[in-house]
Amino acid sequence: VNVFADESNTVSIEVIDNLLRDANTPENEIQDMDDELKKYIYENSLSQKEVEYIDVTKEQNMTKSQSEIPESDLKLSVTAFKVSGKEQIDIYTSYEWLVPVKPKGKDYFGYSTHDSFSAVSGERSNLIWSKVNKNDSWSEKSPATYTGTSMYGYQHSGSSLGTPDFPIYIKGNFYYKADIDSSSPVKKIVLAYVHDTSFGSGTSYSVGYGPFSISVTPSSDNVKYRNGIFNLNY
Repeated sequence: VNVFADESNTVSIEVIDNLLRDANTPENEIQDMDDELKKYIYENSLSQKEVEYIDVTKEQNMTKSQSEIPESDLKLSVTAFKVSGKEQIDIYTSYEWLVPVKPKGKDYFGYSTHDSFSAVSGERSNLIWSKVNKNDSWSEKSPATYTGTSMYGYQHSGSSLGTPDFPIYIKGNFYYKADIDSSSPVKKIVLAYVHDTSFGSGTSYSVGYGPFSISVTPSSDNVKYRNGIFNLNY
């Protein structure tokens, strides 16, 4: 089932760009945003309600190790909007492989806010995309399975993150709405991606904030990860 409504398939990128400007999205952010994410934001936020862009900044990496995936290979990002008139935010987390990869059905992607926020039940979706060559157009695939749910975010692991026959480019866009439950919230969200190409059964991974922690103990050089903390500046 295509999550895009008919209207979002026909609305032009120029119209979406103008709606992003109306939401006070900086011009450089609009230009950096790919068309797939723009349409996704239109479907879930811009066409549904009045929202205000939230400036998001990334903190320095928490760990440095030989098991860390370099940023030049894997990009993690967050886009967010404050819902006007409500104590809610729309959160879009994304990952994009900038090099071809061949997951073996054991990869993991998770994201979580601090407990100052709580995920709104039923307000979530995701899109997985792939392409063979760097200059190809993105092709939409089946959504990633939700393999973990908490009050603060979601987790995905296994074959729904990709099991290609040969290395390809893959990216994912993930949306959820969160209630702001505190008058002085800790305005942070954490992301983690684990790329597990080892042999044998999969390993359990998790992500959380309070403070942020991710437990990854690679059994070989074939288990790599990237994580990050993002500040919501509003």
